[in-house]
Amino acid sequence: MSKITKSQKKFLKNAYKNTPLGELSKKTGIPREEVLSYIKKSGKNPDKIIGNESENKVKSFSEILLVLKESKWVVLGLFILVSALYFNSLKGQFVADDILGFRDNPQVKNLAVSFRSMRAQAIVYALSYKFFGLSPVPLHAASILYHLINSLLVLILGTLLFGRKIGTLAAFLFAAFPVNTEAVSWISASNYSLETSTFLVMAILYVFYKSSGRKTYLSGAIAANAFAIFIVGSNFVISFVPLIFLIDRFFIEKKSFVSSLKNVAFLIPLTVVNFLYKYGQYNNRVSYLSGSAEANVEAAMPYFLRFPYTLYSNLRLLVFPDNLSIFHEGDVITDTGFLLMWLFTLTFFGVAFFLKKRNAEIAGLMFFIPTALLLTFSPVLISSYYAERYMYLATVGFSILAASLFVMLEEKIRIKHLAVICAVFVLGFYSFRVVTRNVEWSTPEKLWVSTAREVPNSPRAHKVLADYYIENKDFDNAAKESEIALKLRDGDYPGARNNLGLSYLRMGMADKAEEHFINNIENYPDMWQSYFNMSEIEVNRNNLKGAVFYLEKVLELDQGNDRARYILGKIKEGSGL
Repeated sequence: MSKITKSQKKFLKNAYKNTPLGELSKKTGIPREEVLSYIKKSGKNPDKIIGNESENKVKSFSEILLVLKESKWVVLGLFILVSALYFNSLKGQFVADDILGFRDNPQVKNLAVSFRSMRAQAIVYALSYKFFGLSPVPLHAASILYHLINSLLVLILGTLLFGRKIGTLAAFLFAAFPVNTEAVSWISASNYSLETSTFLVMAILYVFYKSSGRKTYLSGAIAANAFAIFIVGSNFVISFVPLIFLIDRFFIEKKSFVSSLKNVAFLIPLTVVNFLYKYGQYNNRVSYLSGSAEANVEAAMPYFLRFPYTLYSNLRLLVFPDNLSIFHEGDVITDTGFLLMWLFTLTFFGVAFFLKKRNAEIAGLMFFIPTALLLTFSPVLISSYYAERYMYLATVGFSILAASLFVMLEEKIRIKHLAVICAVFVLGFYSFRVVTRNVEWSTPEKLWVSTAREVPNSPRAHKVLADYYIENKDFDNAAKESEIALKLRDGDYPGARNNLGLSYLRMGMADKAEEHFINNIENYPDMWQSYFNMSEIEVNRNNLKGAVFYLEKVLELDQGNDRARYILGKIKEGSGL
């Protein structure tokens, strides 16, 4: 670097905010790169230089189209990466909620009813059935397409806010992020991809509005939020406006809290509308969980412990996305463990607040992650503590944060292309884990076996694996998994107990089966399955009167149980009871 004179330094310090970069270079005779380097070393923000920000960041829709055109190899790379990583998910079967949500759902066969529901996922399901029948392949292809679009939108948003280099690295990290596999490979979780698509569109349009002042972009941002509320219907839409506030406060205006709050005030009514629109659903969800033996809400952590556990667990999985599972529960945590989680939580927010003035962009990205997961921090339990599909939106912020840190490291130690090298190294691990996770999502057996392996202390994991074994007539393994589930819940798990009794019944051990069914009837008298299974035992004993009693009880609890009604009718017809 050539030596800068005192007069040149004085001129640069006084004029850098109001003079274009090219003119600064021309008037001082100093190369642009050295002007930027000096401004940065003197403690000033080089983004304040007119011309520097515009050279690295994009401000309008027409410019972003130009960037995409100039970045055609990046776009092609994202297409190849996403296609290669998720190609093996195309052969995946229906698993978990896909069974009732699509395969056995009569609504998917009625296109008109699906359109009247005004739900994007229901409409996609119905269209898929209309043209492709019960094949899961088109639905998997649609999920992959959503993810590719989201990767491109991350590229655009990252470029708008942080420049092309960070935007590009973030897009590739997001495309290959292992935690995202659940939202892509699991058909039922595709709504989380659609939710993120609408947020990214909303954020991009808001940035365009801020840079151009054009009300068209503002209207588009509002429309995107409304689409997410009424058409996508995801509960995590409640995070959208707080996230836009963070973008305004930390990435665009970089001013005061009040200033940014005023900027997004017109969006706040959308959050109120969303809450009122979803209020009934939230209430129904709370009621369902409180009455569900499966959810076991009574054993939930107190909020004082749940808050740090939720934050720590989400961030741990973002940093180390290896132990992937549809359930994340059963962790055995000591008092010391909870203390460390609270220390981690205080440190995380302490660092974020410390960086507010020193590095607003990093602070904003740190705040982005828990804000995207806002619903999981609800004092009233309405979701799992954490789940990979919930984290899909949060990985946008984490991917940009990781890319920013890689670039900062490169600038700090001055190793050329270090950021790219770090990203490629991480992408290697990410890619391997995505492909192997797709295999685990490919069949019900592989999914539930991997779940029981990854979270061995989860009662639900063993219970659902027992469900699978019963469905496939492997009653010996079903009994083993049911016993594990019961033990993990100290014997208080009616679903697992029913599975254990049914396994014994199918293995010819009716007396042992009866013990478990009667136990459930005594402790959970509203569980119709135990009465139904007892009716089978009584039929086998030729005690038709007892069978009728149990079947009538089933119909009292589950009036739409056609199978129980049919068997009851046959018994009465043949016996005259």
